[in-house]
Amino acid sequence: MYNKTFAQLDEYLTALTVYWLFEAFHYKDYPWHETNPALSDFLDNLSEQELQHYQQFPDQLTPFLYPFIKSLRPLTDDLFTVNKLTSITEDLPFWLSTGIKGRKWSQISAFADQVESDLNIIEWCAGKGHLGRLISWQKKLPVLSIEWQQTLCDVGESQAKKQQVQQIFKQADVLKGQADSCINTGSHVISLHACGDLHLHLIKLAKQKKPQQLTISPCCYHLTEQSIYQPCSLLAKKSSLILSKQILKLAVSKQITTGKRQSRLSETEVLWRLAFDECQKYCLQTERYCPLPSFPKKLLTGEFKAFVLWAMHKKSLTFTLPEMLQPFLVLAESRLKKVRRMELISQFFVRPLELWLVYDRVLALQESGYQVKLSTFCASQITPRNLLIEAQL
Repeated sequence: MYNKTFAQLDEYLTALTVYWLFEAFHYKDYPWHETNPALSDFLDNLSEQELQHYQQFPDQLTPFLYPFIKSLRPLTDDLFTVNKLTSITEDLPFWLSTGIKGRKWSQISAFADQVESDLNIIEWCAGKGHLGRLISWQKKLPVLSIEWQQTLCDVGESQAKKQQVQQIFKQADVLKGQADSCINTGSHVISLHACGDLHLHLIKLAKQKKPQQLTISPCCYHLTEQSIYQPCSLLAKKSSLILSKQILKLAVSKQITTGKRQSRLSETEVLWRLAFDECQKYCLQTERYCPLPSFPKKLLTGEFKAFVLWAMHKKSLTFTLPEMLQPFLVLAESRLKKVRRMELISQFFVRPLELWLVYDRVLALQESGYQVKLSTFCASQITPRNLLIEAQL
């Protein structure tokens, strides 16, 4: 079943790469402006108010796109959805959620509801071990929580003792194989939102160590040492798609709505990144886009010139700044309008791409001898990263 679905997804994504397989910041015009000028005109004619509306409610835009992208499937299409699990959440004592923010606690408790086991539980990349602690309390089972930061292990152990649950911690760097020996045939390994290589290592390890059960919710597929995505399954390795780390970010680009201040800062950040790029292109007489690393958000509350000087230092660039920097902000505003409209189209491929990546992991586990089920463990309003892989020998 999953082979067929993956093949359909692969065919769909491959046929429509012009609408999603690009980095919007690198483009001054739509990647499809020559092949689909009608779509370009439609997007250019959207008002800012319409743009903001469709960013919040993309499904309402779908009917208008059919004349331009006839093969576009809405996100509600059967091909791009998986069965939802029912929640069995019971009333939990308040002290179990002490110090955990509401949405995070909702994710943890919803995930825990799906863990059915009488095996020893191993919590992979545990952080403070909130999930393992809840499951140990619910199932009355011992839990080994593996985490590489000793400070988080210390906090988790303290809470486990205070709450009298059977949970112990092991400090280990899983990517260096320091936790490999913990996995055995009598284990049930759980992992909630272990990023990129962290959950990939577990899936590869399962092939060797054969834990009886795995319950995994993948996250942050772009957090990997590989510059180009390396498929896990035989079927995915036959795909013609070449996915860079930057493209992989698309799979996790859907976020829960943030507050107004955070939204303003995010908008300023994008604008200033583009404005700096326009500035360096002008000064260095280049057409190459200059990406910038993450930076302290306090930079956004100062002057744009200070931001430019920081970026020059960070990228080891030397050039004479023009006296007036405002023209670059004006150019960036125009460019940002295009970027937002490109993203309006690419967002229709967020879930399909994420499913392509998750099905790759599902197929790899099947190839290792596991019976696998893919579902969702909570509503997307709690977390967009709500896909759940359950594997059993």
